[in-house]
Amino acid sequence: MAFLGILVAAISGAVIWYWRLKMVREAGNEIIDSVERMRGAYKRKKFRKQAEVAPLASIADPAIAAVAFFFCLAKEKPMYLDAAKEVIRSRMKGIIRPGDMEEVLVFGEWASKNVTSPEDPIRRFRDLWLKMLDMQERQQLIGIAEEVAETGGERTKEQEHALQMLRRTLMN
Repeated sequence: MAFLGILVAAISGAVIWYWRLKMVREAGNEIIDSVERMRGAYKRKKFRKQAEVAPLASIADPAIAAVAFFFCLAKEKPMYLDAAKEVIRSRMKGIIRPGDMEEVLVFGEWASKNVTSPEDPIRRFRDLWLKMLDMQERQQLIGIAEEVAETGGERTKEQEHALQMLRRTLMN
């Protein structure tokens, strides 16, 4: 009988230790799962940022790049976006073919939606503008940008910083 008691105690101990080890393993799996979820969220965020910039990366024409930049500037004052769109349309008339104007405006507005700062397109398009535009065209670009920024009143701080960066980038 004592032997049976020792056997039951040994089996009970083995079951308890098995249960404890199983719980430790499950806790470890939960920790690993949460770390994997966090890593996945980080990778998704990183990919999302890359995808947001992708519309700007596809632009190879300096005029379309300028329109996208103008919309980024205009987006700083959202209540005057329609007025800025008219300024962009009127100032880009001789630069963009009339048949392509609506398409370019729609694309520029769409491409600028995910841009967080109007300085981002300047950094992205700097080399394109420097390579493709002469000094007079660069000054014209700055003039149109200033007119877009002044739509609806005084420029915002962000617009002023972007215009200063544009001047430094294109005139140096």
